[in-house]
Amino acid sequence: MSVDPNIDFHAHDPEDGETPSEDPVLREAQELEARMRRALATKEDPLRDDESTSERLRRLEAESAQEDSTES
Repeated sequence: MSVDPNIDFHAHDPEDGETPSEDPVLREAQELEARMRRALATKEDPLRDDESTSERLRRLEAESAQEDSTES
């Protein structure tokens, strides 16, 4: 088995449970990464018929906004 010499062992792993960065620019990037990861299709959560990833992202954000407004 070969090892990728270009691997970044210090890269951010979204599964590591880190708290968001104190730096606003980094925190914004982390939030964007989290939203994009939620929008990606997986075997367990495939895209709907005729739905693109960008459409899914908009749908998830609309659903999230709707849930936030009902909680208030």
